[in-house]
Amino acid sequence: MIIQKFNAMDYQVPDWQQAEAIRVPFWYAVHQERCGDASFFDAIVRLAGKQSNRNTLRKLLLPLGVSKMFTHASPRAIIHVTPHLGLATEPISATQDLISEWLAAVSVTPRTEEVARSVVITLLQIAVNGDLWLSIPADVWLWFNERPSLPPPSSGDIFWKSRRSIVRTVRGLNNTEILASYLIMIWSEWGRIPNDGYPEMRTSVREDFKGIGMGFHRAELIQRLDYVLGELDQRSGRFDVDNNFWHYKVKGRHSPDMWDRYKELKRILHKADQEATQVLNRMPHRLIFLGLLTSRTWTESHSTFTCALPLPCP
Repeated sequence: MIIQKFNAMDYQVPDWQQAEAIRVPFWYAVHQERCGDASFFDAIVRLAGKQSNRNTLRKLLLPLGVSKMFTHASPRAIIHVTPHLGLATEPISATQDLISEWLAAVSVTPRTEEVARSVVITLLQIAVNGDLWLSIPADVWLWFNERPSLPPPSSGDIFWKSRRSIVRTVRGLNNTEILASYLIMIWSEWGRIPNDGYPEMRTSVREDFKGIGMGFHRAELIQRLDYVLGELDQRSGRFDVDNNFWHYKVKGRHSPDMWDRYKELKRILHKADQEATQVLNRMPHRLIFLGLLTSRTWTESHSTFTCALPLPCP
């Protein structure tokens, strides 16, 4: 019955009232989750993730110190609570122990859609904070490649997830697969690209995905843009009782801005494809074959070879 009440709680209830409502049962829910029954804990996390509730767990946990919760929580619970703690604005001196506990939890928790979503949202918050993101090992950023579906932007999430600081941080990882995964996750018909992030994103699409070796990533990105533009085109012409949110977000003041920016990104990718095709057409077939045979994608810690034919035995 308590779980049903949490699931039905109106999103307009203020954060501080929700924090008071879950203050006592939260610790019991953490204990139950660790013992194998996650239903109560998941109901609280869902409540904290609703519109206007982003500070519910933050208001509950930060005054007490998150170390208390982390001491008694399972790795899964740590992962699902961390996105609600506002790491984007916290100094590294206040979050160093928290980040260490979170990284330890990430390393042992099985990969599921829900876990990947919480990890990615936390990484996006960390990417905003210049003091924090340098402390994250390179392999943790590979969670972006899980590409979980991100929550709709009812709380403004899509807007901040494409800020210039985040785009620059992800570009700075020097891993085009992670960068492509990031763009595919945040490009959405539900939210526009902010003014400060769009120039950096446009530069990234133009410079990071050019050349004959980026054809696969360009195809993925164009496919995602086709989907977003298709949804915008389809839904901008409809309005009914169930579509009131769409009427405001897409058909209203955001529509031209969203459409033009996504369309421009697609145009840049198509131009890069044409330029790569022209380069290939000018190359001797022997050089094209050797390029395919020895092409490689470098990451910070290792390289992955892609071969057109099996390599000869030594």
